[in-house]
Amino acid sequence: MQLLKLAAVVIIICSFAGTTMTQEEGSSGANRTMRPVVRGRHFAVASMKAEATRAAERILEKGGNAFDAIVAGQAVLGIVDQAMNGVGSDATILVYDAKTKKVYSVNAEAPAPRLATIEWYKEHNGGKLPISDSLLSGTVPAVVDAWYILLDRWGTMSFGEVLKEAIDLAENGFPVGDSLARAFTVPLADKKLRKYPSSVKLYYANNRPPQAGEIFRNPDLARTLKRLVEAETQNKTKGRHEALKAARDRFYKGDIAREMAKFSEENGGLFRYEDFANYTAKVEEPISIDYHGYQIYKNASAS
Repeated sequence: MQLLKLAAVVIIICSFAGTTMTQEEGSSGANRTMRPVVRGRHFAVASMKAEATRAAERILEKGGNAFDAIVAGQAVLGIVDQAMNGVGSDATILVYDAKTKKVYSVNAEAPAPRLATIEWYKEHNGGKLPISDSLLSGTVPAVVDAWYILLDRWGTMSFGEVLKEAIDLAENGFPVGDSLARAFTVPLADKKLRKYPSSVKLYYANNRPPQAGEIFRNPDLARTLKRLVEAETQNKTKGRHEALKAARDRFYKGDIAREMAKFSEENGGLFRYEDFANYTAKVEEPISIDYHGYQIYKNASAS
């Protein structure tokens, strides 16, 4: 899973769409559209889901910058579009820093656990590498470290501020959309979700997957996000950097990491605590070329 196709979001959160018009002034009937032209003066937000767009917009309205808004929007996508996003995601992000006029590449691609060797798969899995199925196909969750880098290096707000909307949606629920409801009913997805009691408890509480229009809640995920905020709050006196780092470290080195490692070991996965504790995303130099006067950038890690 990818971090909200985040590279695109970094680019598009830049100038607001406040005024909506159903058609251009003086346009003919042939040019009318049900997709209106949107205009404004301050900022623009676009994402895969309306809830994420609203969350990012609210952050900008409160004085946050594009990077604060990105984290808020992606965290919400992990709730409302969980088939494509979530705290288990990884990310490759291109960032343009207007102050330094420099492009950076955030490499938050996630590694496999240390025990996931070719020899292990030959001995235990018939030499086959699992593809998008079971804990054996998983990688170390990288998105939380990407959040931390964006907030710490370029953002202005706290985890408490940017995760507020996601926590509320996870705790109090949201109406399931048609696409998410369909994702639950795909035979392969259904088979995967039924493998683990924790997934069954969450997604089959009514002995069936959530239906379009029903209110869906994920209180356990809300508690996990709250723990990040709790760690940040407990370390506020040390300054913003240390408070953000404390939230990040609770996920990768604290009780959250230990719980993930315990679940993995008890359910046949190869993740161990050290896989989480040793992980860190990297800020790198992107690859670039000149194309007819335009400088084109690409994440080095994704080449």
